[in-house]
Amino acid sequence: MASTGKTVEILLENAIETFEEQDYMLDKVDFQEPDPADMQNAGNVVWRSVEQHAPIINGWDLTGNEQDIIEETYPSLLGTPKNDFVLQRADDLRDTRFWERRGKASGRQQVTELNKAIANNIALQGSMFYRSNATSGYNFIAEAQALMNERQGAMTQRHFMLNDRDNLTFSSDLAGRQTVQGRPEDAAWVKGQIGANVAQFNVHTGSFLPNLVGGADPATTVTGDQSFAPEGGSVNTSTGVVTNVDYRIAEIPVAASASYNVGDKVTISNGGTPVNAVGLADKTDTGQPMTFTIVGKPDGTTIQVFPKPIALDDATLSDTQLAYANIDTVILNGATVDRLNTDATNKTNLFWDEDAVEVLGGTIPAQLFKQFDGMKVISSTMKNGLRM
Repeated sequence: MASTGKTVEILLENAIETFEEQDYMLDKVDFQEPDPADMQNAGNVVWRSVEQHAPIINGWDLTGNEQDIIEETYPSLLGTPKNDFVLQRADDLRDTRFWERRGKASGRQQVTELNKAIANNIALQGSMFYRSNATSGYNFIAEAQALMNERQGAMTQRHFMLNDRDNLTFSSDLAGRQTVQGRPEDAAWVKGQIGANVAQFNVHTGSFLPNLVGGADPATTVTGDQSFAPEGGSVNTSTGVVTNVDYRIAEIPVAASASYNVGDKVTISNGGTPVNAVGLADKTDTGQPMTFTIVGKPDGTTIQVFPKPIALDDATLSDTQLAYANIDTVILNGATVDRLNTDATNKTNLFWDEDAVEVLGGTIPAQLFKQFDGMKVISSTMKNGLRM
């Protein structure tokens, strides 16, 4: 039993070491691990709140202008565990180098799966999108800086991840800039970081970035005028039951949705005039079309988009609701929905703020397993907070 336990430890140590060396994504997003008992009792779903917005009300006498508070929420889901499960005969435990190699292979596959999962979620759910013909690496990245600053989003720590081919195009320009000169040849370079504070981004490269499937622009039209309001959870006045609402998604009826893909990036235009994004804080028109991501197609005449379009000129909204506005004008009947990713497929580059992406972790009571059949069970917390 002692030898078997040592073999397990060798496998785990090598798996963890390899995982941490190649963990490109988890330390660049927000990581949360809720209380295990709460997660079990909630069916592995926890509802989380997001930043509130507040209106500015002019005047001396505010009688009758009292406002409510909207607490928007979204669900965080704990998905299916990713495992590595092997069965070996006793005579397979004789060579520790065999288990060192197996541990490294396990760690490499597990971390690749996590890197890919995070990147896929950013690509398929993230809504900020642009095309660029820039030949300068700095100018290519600065377009994302301008887009995020115009929208006045979070700025905790921004990251830009280039696919390998675009890294090949821009790396010589980026490496020659003052922002990345004198970098230490250490783990930061080994882990794919190209430079720090390039147009407010830490710049990385990743071979696991997904392809974005596109196609010809279906250019469908919207059916009916659209009005959307920010929505918090509600309480049933009769039963007291709390109903949570996912604040992120809006359903828009259209003439036809079949030709769109989940992950498509689209703009919407009223009579040829784009619906523009506004700054989240000052509500100033950015002069740039608002980009949305299609996150679902419930049926042949409906698309689900993120973010929910809340119009600054929507007369049906209260002052508090208008504080959540992200577009300049309401989407009207007959508005055109235009796909931006018109290639059949294209390798993505990703940019995001750490505060905008959340990974949910969870634990199981592994210590209980050792009570059965004399098994030895070991686990360890990695530097990123995950347990293996």
